[in-house]
Amino acid sequence: MPSLPFTSHPQRRWLALSLGVAVAWGGGLSSASLATTMEAATFPSQPLNPSRSAPELLPGQPQPPLVYPLDAYRLTVGDIVYVIVANVPDYSGTFQVMPDGSLNLPVLGRVEAWGKTLTDVEQAITEGYATAEILVEPRITVTLSQLSPLRIAVIGEVGQPGAYSLSPEQGRLPTLAMALDAAGGITQRTDLRSIQVRRVNPDNRQETTITVSLWDLLTQGDRSQDIPLRDGDTIVVPQAEAVTVATVRELAGSTFSGGAMRVNIVGEIASPGVIEVPPDTSVSEALLLAGSFTRRSRRVDVQLLRLNPDGTVTQRSLPVDFASAINDETNPLLQDRDVILVGRNWSAALGDSIGTVLQPLSDASSLLNLFLPFLLLR
Repeated sequence: MPSLPFTSHPQRRWLALSLGVAVAWGGGLSSASLATTMEAATFPSQPLNPSRSAPELLPGQPQPPLVYPLDAYRLTVGDIVYVIVANVPDYSGTFQVMPDGSLNLPVLGRVEAWGKTLTDVEQAITEGYATAEILVEPRITVTLSQLSPLRIAVIGEVGQPGAYSLSPEQGRLPTLAMALDAAGGITQRTDLRSIQVRRVNPDNRQETTITVSLWDLLTQGDRSQDIPLRDGDTIVVPQAEAVTVATVRELAGSTFSGGAMRVNIVGEIASPGVIEVPPDTSVSEALLLAGSFTRRSRRVDVQLLRLNPDGTVTQRSLPVDFASAINDETNPLLQDRDVILVGRNWSAALGDSIGTVLQPLSDASSLLNLFLPFLLLR
């Protein structure tokens, strides 16, 4: 069995797949189509009862515990199954998949279980008891009693990349959308059309890549794209080459979004400090949320500072125009941890006799002070 070098970090914040969209893409969905999309994308809860009929038990034979109807599920380390050997209660009971991927059964001993379905394990146990001539025409039923948390990794355009442990709930396996939610949601630049799930094939131990489009789930209600995960999966969330405002607002209103962003507005503004804004907020909208300018404000332009993933900082001067529509040149969409600096006007600068408003970006201490609130809020 391949090693799974992941560190477990319990994350049990489940995703409600209601697919409500704040601003519809490209003109929007009609109310009728949106209702159809939401209904199609809703996952009904599965009943907690055996999915297959078990053989009749003899009086006094132990009753099986509550089981999960997941016939296509492939067992992993830590799962607990209930094995019923018809007419042989001493051979029946609960057994856990051990670290080497096997079950240790009475008399028969080791049976390979990792990566196999319940039907596969039933067949292996049946053949084992028959081949070893321990039982004549054995009748075996295997059901799931308890599922082990899945260990998965999420990398790329998500809020908190890393390794996670996702627990099943009510017989339902964690899905791709649930993993994205546990990882803090997607960023503005996520390409939902080509998310990759890298998985080790239990049959040949080779890695395979499954490419899915959660964009189809979001816009068309195609729930087949939200695939169930397996233990050891690695989810790769790529960055889109080009992102339109309509796409960003579509993502911002979806359940895949990472939620509110934190933006620091400093300088000559009525209410400076860190504020939380929706993912589709522009520079002008953030300034309005921070209150009005003061008599000392420079109202011609503001400075936008952005901390890049590689640790560098970029600075842009943007004109102040509250009538401007969202665009990349004069009124761009904000990203998490952006800093907006509202400078002093000429008279305020002269009165204070402190020279220029903004310090050079080479001043490391000034940059640290600007981004320090985000570090303290982590």
